[in-house]
Amino acid sequence: MNALDFATGTKLAFLILFIGGSILSGYGARRLGFPDRWARRMMYVVVLGPYTIVAFLALWELELTGRYALLPLIGFVLMGVGSVAGIRLAGAIGLTRGESGAFAVACGASNLSFTMGGTVSFVLFGEYGLALASIFTAFWNFGMVFILYPVARHYGASEYQPIWKLLIANFRDIRSLPLLGVLAGIALNLSGVERPGAVERYHVVTVSIIAGVFIAFFTTGLRLYFTQLAGRLALFGLVACVKFLLIPATALLLLGILEVVGLGLPGTANRVVLVQASTAVGIYAVIISNLFHLDDKLASVLFFTNTVFYLVVILPLVVFLLGG
Repeated sequence: MNALDFATGTKLAFLILFIGGSILSGYGARRLGFPDRWARRMMYVVVLGPYTIVAFLALWELELTGRYALLPLIGFVLMGVGSVAGIRLAGAIGLTRGESGAFAVACGASNLSFTMGGTVSFVLFGEYGLALASIFTAFWNFGMVFILYPVARHYGASEYQPIWKLLIANFRDIRSLPLLGVLAGIALNLSGVERPGAVERYHVVTVSIIAGVFIAFFTTGLRLYFTQLAGRLALFGLVACVKFLLIPATALLLLGILEVVGLGLPGTANRVVLVQASTAVGIYAVIISNLFHLDDKLASVLFFTNTVFYLVVILPLVVFLLGG
């Protein structure tokens, strides 16, 4: 399946209703008594199932070129730019250490995987866009350990571990299975093994994405609490400026530099980079804030408000400017 065969406006409506509806259904389920302690188990299901399947199958079919190696490098730089901006802004407005850490991590961590950036890339550009999005996010394990963890440790309180131990533990963690799926898909691709026709016939990638996105955002709704919304509008606005102005502008600058020096990316890859550079705060901002004893409630509300703003304001612009 090359892409969801919808008109541009229909694609936008599908994305907003599907993602927003999944969040609201999870929130409603918790209000009706569904225990939010199930959220962590459900996220394990998403990571070990749909995440891994999609990464593996999408990379298996992609026509690889050496310049795609630039995609994760761009992602790493964009994460660094967002984190540095968050640190500088937190210091300028006088947040507490816990708030500063949560704010900086929220500015650095973006929802790049198929729960947001990958899904938008798939809907707009088909499996080709999804595969490029998977390559783009290959930097994530390194970015988390070399950028987000040190930032969180600086502001938080947790048992010290050397960077090299964190890096090794990250790759030994079963939650890194999607990365192994990426590597396996690339290996089969380069070896010339053809992907089974049943994958296309039974729409395995599409079904996996739909299941994974629903469960992931249903889980987000399960953990959604509307505390700390009052008096935080300035922080929401600052995070939005970083995520939706600074980082996309930096991506445009990087793509322009690559074009000038003769290393421009092939075709749709440029648009996938811009889709990924325009995504909202990632759920890992909340996870890392919990891990390093930052202000996780602030991280949660920054994640939620930024995601809502993305769905209502930014996503329509992305769909009509990049996917038309």
